[in-house]
This record gives sequence, C-alpha cells and structure tokens, in this order.
Amino acid sequence: MIFTASKPAWKGGFFLACLAATLALVAGVWLIFQPALPGIVHFDDIGNLSGLPTIVDPASAWRWVREGYAGPFGRPLALASFALQFYEWPHPEAFLRWNIALHVINALLVFWLTVLVARRMGETAKRQVTIGFCVAFTWAALPLLNSSVLFIVQRMALLASTFVLAGLVAYMKCRGALRASSLRQLAALGVLGSFGVLALLAKESGALIVIYALILELGLLVIAKERRPTLAAVALLLATIGLIAGLTPHALWHACTELTRGFDVVQRLGSQGALLPVYLKGLFLPRAADLNPFRFEFLLSDMPNLQWGIAVWVVLMVSPLVAWWRGWRLAALALAWFFLGHIMESGWVNLEPYFAHRNYQPALGLVFALVYGAFAIREGAKLWFGVLVAYMILLAGSTWMNTSLWGNRSLAGEIWSMEQPRSVRAILNLAYDVERTQGAGQAQVLLDRFVAEERDSVGLRLQGLITACTLEPGTDHSEKLRAVKKSIATLPYEGWTPDLVEKLMEAVRKQDCKGVPTDEVAELASAFLNRPAYQCNRAIVHNMLWVIGLVAMEHGDTQTAMGFYLKGLQESPTYAMASFYLDMATQEGDKAAIEELGTLLKKAPAPRGVTQAEWQELRARVQERLSSFPSTDEASKQGSASGNTVKP
Repeated sequence: MIFTASKPAWKGGFFLACLAATLALVAGVWLIFQPALPGIVHFDDIGNLSGLPTIVDPASAWRWVREGYAGPFGRPLALASFALQFYEWPHPEAFLRWNIALHVINALLVFWLTVLVARRMGETAKRQVTIGFCVAFTWAALPLLNSSVLFIVQRMALLASTFVLAGLVAYMKCRGALRASSLRQLAALGVLGSFGVLALLAKESGALIVIYALILELGLLVIAKERRPTLAAVALLLATIGLIAGLTPHALWHACTELTRGFDVVQRLGSQGALLPVYLKGLFLPRAADLNPFRFEFLLSDMPNLQWGIAVWVVLMVSPLVAWWRGWRLAALALAWFFLGHIMESGWVNLEPYFAHRNYQPALGLVFALVYGAFAIREGAKLWFGVLVAYMILLAGSTWMNTSLWGNRSLAGEIWSMEQPRSVRAILNLAYDVERTQGAGQAQVLLDRFVAEERDSVGLRLQGLITACTLEPGTDHSEKLRAVKKSIATLPYEGWTPDLVEKLMEAVRKQDCKGVPTDEVAELASAFLNRPAYQCNRAIVHNMLWVIGLVAMEHGDTQTAMGFYLKGLQESPTYAMASFYLDMATQEGDKAAIEELGTLLKKAPAPRGVTQAEWQELRARVQERLSSFPSTDEASKQGSASGNTVKP
C-alpha cells in the first residue's frame, strides 16, 4: 500500500501554528498581568478567606471547605483551591499567581473553542488559528475584566469559567457532525453536564453552561444552514427553560430581602437596565473611571427612581430575538451570549447591582463577533486587520497600566478612594494600607474623617470604637459608644457589622476600656436585635444572643445565660454552641435544659460544615447525659427512702 504524505496545513503545519499561538498567548497574557503581582487583599477577600489560618492539617482543611458558605452549593472546589494555599495567607502575591494562571488557562480554552467554531464555519487552517488567537487575546486583555483576576476571592468566578469553557470545548469535540447519531449527541450532552456540575461546585454561575451550549448548537445549525433542530438543541433548550424557571422564584423577594438589601426587585431590575449599557461601553471603550473596582457601590441610593430601567432591560434581553427575526443570525447569537449570560447575577437575583467581574464569561460572545466581523470584511482586509491589531495593542496597554496600578497598593488605594469618595469598600481598602504603613492610629483618623465628611457607617463607627479601646484604653470612650448606638438605630443595614461586636467584646475583656463596660457591649448586641433587618439574619441573631449570654455569665447568672444560648440555638443551631450548652447544662445538673436541647437537635438538620456522623454523635451524647440522670420512678423511690429515714 502506498501512503501519500499530507500537505502541511499552514507553513509547517497546523500543530506548529497552534503551538506558536499558544506560546504567544501565554506570554502575552502573563506579561500584561504580571505587574499586579504584589497584590492587594480587599475587604471581600478578608470576609471570605480570613479563616484560612485555622487550617493545620487535612482534617481541618476539609472542615474549612465544608463550613465555607459562599453560595447555595457551598462552592467547595473554589474553597479547596484556597485551602491548598492556607500557609500563604494573607500574602496576596501567591494567591494572585494562581488567579493569573487560571486566566491564562481560560484564554487558552477560548482559543481552542474559537478554533473549533472557525473550523465549522469553513475557515482555512491559517484563519482558524489567527481568529482564535485574536479572540482569545482580545478577551483576556479587556481591561474591565481585570477585577475578575485581581480580586483574590474572584477565583471562584475564574474556576467556574474554566469548567464552563472546558465543558464547551469537550462538547464540541464529542459532538461530531451536526447530524451525528442520537447516541453521540447524548454522550456529548453527558460530558457537558459533567463539566457543568464541576462549574456549579466552583460558583453558581456555572449553570449558564447550558445557555452557552445552546447558543453554540444554534450556531452549528446556522453555519450548516439548517432549520430543523437537532436532538441536542432541543435538550439544551429544555435545560435553558428549566434554568430560567428555576431562577424565577428568586423574583419573589421576601420582606427580609428588601430590608437587608435596601432595595426591591423593581429597583434591582431597573438598575440592570442602566448598567448593562454601561458594561458594554466599559468593555470596548474603557476609561480610567470605568476600571475603579468600587464603582456604583451606592447606585440605588442615588438613583431611587429606576423603574424606567426595566423597559430598557426587557429591550436588551429580547434584542437577540429581534436580530434573529431580522435575519442577522450570528449577531443574534453574540447578543444572546452577552445578555443571557447576565440573566443570573445581573437579573432579578438579590445581589448587589454592580460588579464588573460579571462580564467575564458574557463578554466572549461579543468579542468573537467583533473579531470575526473584522475578518469578514473582504474589501480592504489588510487595513481592517491592522485596525484590529492596533485595537488589541491599545487594550493590552490599558490593561498593563491598570494592573500596574493594582500592583502599587498605596497609590491604588488613594486613587480609588478619590474617584469614589463615598465608597465604604474604597476607604476600607485605603485604611488597610495606611494601617500597614503608618499604624492603626492613622488608619482610624482616616476612617473617622470619612464618617464625618462623606458617608456615615455603623461598621466604621464600631471599628473606630474597637481601635480606640485598643490604643487608648484609659481614655473615656463613652461618647463614641453613644454614637455607635445611635448609628445602629438609624443607619442602613450592614451585614458585616455585627461581627465587630464580638471583636469589641474580645478587646474589652482583654483590658478594661473606660466608658465601655461589657454590659454596654451587650446593649450594642441588643440594639442590633431590635432592628428588623438584623433580625432577618439568623446567624446574626445567634451571635448577638451569644454575646448577651456571655455577659450574663460574667455576672454569675447562669440560668439567664443558658436561656439566651438556647434562643440562639433555636435561631441557628451550631455544633460548637450546642456542645457548649450541653456541657453547661450537665455541669448545672439541669435535666430539663438537656431535654430541650435534645428536642431541638432532633428537629434541626446538620449545620453546614458538620457531617451527619458528627451531628448524630452529638445527639447520642445528649441521650447519654439524659440517661445519667435517675428516672422519675427512681427519683421518687429515693425521695421516699430519704423521707422515711428516722433521725437519731
């Protein structure tokens, strides 16, 4: 048999071309993000990752992953990636290296996916690689996406995107021909579903994989110029409808949701009508102000009448259907990728209105449309290719400048706080750096000035009281205490603030703070409990009752303390509190209290982070302690015997 050598795909072969593009992509993306490597630990990073020092062995690491509450599914894969770096907290550089590496991997997956799509579109091998590289690099270099990489905690979004993109690539590879057998289509859907589960375990936005796969499947139909839907298209359409149906109940906001968020679903949707165009402009024509990570933190308080935005939101969401009806098929799919990619985090779900990282996956469809559109122009093709290359260089330069700013923590903190002078997150970011370089006293001066001149905040006032008690315990701080009490009663809900009450209690118990006795700390906890918004958060109620019970214990009133502890367990049972309460009730010989605890534990499911085995073991201990008390009959006999004893 005679074998004829195949011709090289393009100047040395398709493989070598892809290898060169891969190396260039890795080097280019790494170089433009490398200046940020000194890194910054932000407010949200601290809130989510400050428990990393509790990891000392595999068992504690596993517990930390299980206990982490970052969403309905717990995001265990993302938390596990952080647990692997527990020994490097709180130094940001090592964490950011992982984030940048994930971003590079995602860019490579975008390159691969684009090559597969371009091949289906009938492009030559050379154009496949060129289009793939241009799409991947443009997407990776978009300055608005920088916060997705440079906020440490946004590794959750990066990792979810890794699984989504890998799932789409695997789907395209397994999918085969458009009219492949039903078995092959089902196999491809199974592979897609497996990656979807992994994406969900990194972040809930991974569920969008079904929407993106549906858009890809419709794209295959458009490329093949077929109207009859495939089995895969029907299955993905049903999955998309199911996803939207699953999200619909989130539009029925509970009263507590509005109390804690400070806005209702109408305002939330209206804000997205205003912000989606802002995202679009910021993605492709960014200004320095667009790249401030603390932009729009107080959007809804400044723009309360946003009902008009709902109409804009609806128009944007149906725009893909209009484009499809007009016959602009690829444009319709690109618009669908962007706008339907925002249906979760930028829809009616009760999240904060604005975060630039929500564009990380949705931006890809528009980038593909931009690049492919430039390549589709035949007249003056070289000119338009040159324009595209120049635009890519400008984007890369803008990102390099922005990442260089992120790498200079002090300068970044000053610039961001000046651009957003009323942002609590911006001022906290600056205060962390001032504390690191100039000490806690100077940081507190900065926060006090912010509260007095820009924006009042319960949390910042309470943090100021803690700092004052730590640095100047002998000075009378009763005036600061009164100001904190007033702010709790009058200022908007801040979910992170009640945690500071426990920190204040720790500071006051370590050394006396003049004007702030432990009784007054309990009063602060009571003040939080008197606000309906804080009552909505059961974990907060649990912690505040714990603080009040602790003060009762200090006064020797054990029964009152146990009453508060039991109420806290009824609100939000935890393993540690239940175990402590059991030991206290046993020590007091209070059988009734142990019985109440046993009844509560029977009804309560195992809290997050506690295994069923641990929870059952605690229930067993309760029964064991109860069995150590004499039964009713035995107690009666003992009482009778003692009553019949003749005194000498």
